[in-house]
Amino acid sequence: METIPKIDCEKTGYFKKTHGVQGQLVLEYEIQYGETLENCTRLLVEIDGLLVPFFIAENGFRFKGADSAIVALDDVNTEKYAKRLVGAAVYLLKSEVESETDFEINNLKGFVVIDITLGELGKIEFIDDYSGNIVLTIDYKGSELLVPFNEDFLVEFNAEEKTLKLDLPSGLVDTE
Repeated sequence: METIPKIDCEKTGYFKKTHGVQGQLVLEYEIQYGETLENCTRLLVEIDGLLVPFFIAENGFRFKGADSAIVALDDVNTEKYAKRLVGAAVYLLKSEVESETDFEINNLKGFVVIDITLGELGKIEFIDDYSGNIVLTIDYKGSELLVPFNEDFLVEFNAEEKTLKLDLPSGLVDTE
């Protein structure tokens, strides 16, 4: 039997805990792997130092937050089985990792933020990370505007035009 060498893989995260009683798991992952994970069909799980492939069930991947997802794996259908995988590192083959892995949240500096209701707000001057909560500092009409960056607010990301279109909650921006 041939094993999968770790040198050919990238660690993307780990299983944090179980979710429900049907064997689903919460996968905590590095944010740059989100799109790759959403589109992959299998995960490599480290068990006793070896990488073991587990296939993702049909419709078995859904985002829980910016850096976590709920995953259902084929043949992992009980909470007892899923508990054995909690804490296990999760890998992907390097050849499967999409090119967006070079993207970092700090690359948004200089992007123009557009709210779908208010229109263009301004350029991102600074990006701060407060214990996993990303806050964008925008030059808004000569004043400093702090905007929480949440995946739920994201409408469109355009790297070529350097724009970030958001649907911000009403009242977040003082328009007076």
